[in-house]
Amino acid sequence: MDDPFREKIAEDLLALLPFYHNKIFRMQQGVSGMQVAQYHTLGVLMREKGPLSMSELGKRLYISKPYMTVLVDLLIRDGHVERQPDPRDRRIINIALTRKGTRHLRQAGSLYRDTIRELLDNVDRQDLEELSTSLSTIRKIITRMD
Repeated sequence: MDDPFREKIAEDLLALLPFYHNKIFRMQQGVSGMQVAQYHTLGVLMREKGPLSMSELGKRLYISKPYMTVLVDLLIRDGHVERQPDPRDRRIINIALTRKGTRHLRQAGSLYRDTIRELLDNVDRQDLEELSTSLSTIRKIITRMD
C-alpha cells in the first residue's frame, strides 16, 4: 500500500474526532462534568480488568506523568479509582477502578448511546444500513491493527 493511501485513511479517521467531541462527548451531557481524559482513564482500567501503574496509564493515554497525577488525584477524590500497592514491587503504586467508577462509566456509556440514537433518528433507513455495514467492517479491521 502506498503512503498517500495511508495518509487519506489517517485523515479520514481524524476527521471523525470533531464529530465525537462536538456531538457525543459534549459537556452538557451532564455526567457530572468529568473531563474526557478522566473517562479515558476509567475506560482503560475497565478494559484491562485490573490495576495499572501510573506510568502504564500515562503511556497508554499519551498523558504526561504530572497531568496523569492530577487526573488520578481527581478520580480518587471522587471515589472512582483507588491506589493499590503492587504485590511484586513495593515501590510501584497501581491505580484500580472502584465499583463507583465502574457504575459512573456505565452510566456515561448509556448517556452517550442515547445521544447517538437521537442523532440517528434523522438518518434514513438506507443510510443506516450502509453505516452499520461500514462500521462493522471498520471495527473488524481496527481490532486487527493491535
